[in-house]
Amino acid sequence: MEAAKLTFNVKDLPDGRSAQTVNLEPEDIELDDTVAFNGGSVDVEFYKTDHFVEVKFNIAAKAELICDRSLQTFKKDLTGSYYIFFDPNPVEESETAKGSVKQISAVDLSMDISKEVRDTMMLDIPIKKIHPDFLDSEGNPKEFELQKFGNQASNENDIDPRWAALKKLK
Repeated sequence: MEAAKLTFNVKDLPDGRSAQTVNLEPEDIELDDTVAFNGGSVDVEFYKTDHFVEVKFNIAAKAELICDRSLQTFKKDLTGSYYIFFDPNPVEESETAKGSVKQISAVDLSMDISKEVRDTMMLDIPIKKIHPDFLDSEGNPKEFELQKFGNQASNENDIDPRWAALKKLK
């Protein structure tokens, strides 16, 4: 993973609000063994003061998944947003699904958000990867279709001839 695209130097940011868009190529982020990242963009908003830096980002990306049901590949749009509060003072770092609080290194004053971008994308990948052909109009999985092979037209009273032969042995 190329972290340089998602690493920002606090000194390079203007005071107040600013924004950047980072375009990601497939080789920039490695998501998972079963998920191929196809590229996307990250819109990053900064709010810098003398005491802290707030970073909010929104992701719009595409990935190629393998269906758990049919093993067909399909494309999925990955979206998500995240909030990070960077503080140069010693803070208790915390992390939730929506945001986190982190300390900026006082030596280099750089902020790397690559881990958060990757994790936000991974959270948008469903646990059950179902090809859209197997979903109904509301996005719920369709029931399996049962297939019958051969001549299955028989009733309950018909007995397999092999069983009939065994019953004669009694």
